[in-house]
Amino acid sequence: MKIRNYSFQSSKRLPENRMTEINGVVVPSMPGSCYHAIICTLAENKDQFCPWDRLIAKAEKYMRQYGGDGSWAKFRNKPMVKNYKQRIKDNTHTLTRCGKDCYGRRLHERGMAIYFFQDGATLFTGGEFKVGKNDKYKVEFSDGRGLQTRYRGTTMTYREYKKFYSSGFIKINGETKDTEGIRELRMRAIASIPTSASEQRRVKVSISLDESYNQETAGRLESLGLLVNGTDETGIIGTVPHDKISLLREDCDVLSVETV
Repeated sequence: MKIRNYSFQSSKRLPENRMTEINGVVVPSMPGSCYHAIICTLAENKDQFCPWDRLIAKAEKYMRQYGGDGSWAKFRNKPMVKNYKQRIKDNTHTLTRCGKDCYGRRLHERGMAIYFFQDGATLFTGGEFKVGKNDKYKVEFSDGRGLQTRYRGTTMTYREYKKFYSSGFIKINGETKDTEGIRELRMRAIASIPTSASEQRRVKVSISLDESYNQETAGRLESLGLLVNGTDETGIIGTVPHDKISLLREDCDVLSVETV
């Protein structure tokens, strides 16, 4: 049975002097892997928001660079799993997990933490790793930021994160302070969406939803002009006005939107 190495502080397989360094960040992951490519990409853009399109394109670049074209082709074309774009997003999410036996620890113990958003991610650096009782730990940053707090089914976009924080609805780590304020701000944003003649042009889409979506989710998507035609292995199939796709991707319960 393969034993996973969650910590890279004293890795025999990958000693410190053989780790990749990007933009001043030592990357605690095996070169050629998807996790390595994700961390390299976020390190290149450290402390800045990196949208999914850029992260996915750069992850391909780093996997090819360190693992070869064959490694990338094997990852991209792996059968019987989610598409490669969604797996890159899922692996980024995995690197946010906190605990002794979680992949996020390799970043946390080096004073780094990934914040995961619906439309991308950010790698924050320069934190301090502090271990408490029972091996529980935290990462503290000079601006008061810590490890990100998120809630199932309510992943926010980076724009929402900034707006909610400036409005006092969340703490800097994403912890909710005013649930009702968040809901009202989102509903006002939907109500302010203008209609136009361009809505006549519709695009067929495949939408992957968070497992906790509900009737409120359906109402929001319907207000964007989504017409559901059926389902497939990844989620629901439908059509939407072409100028509403970006707004559809920003919904808190939508994991991904692919045009068909």
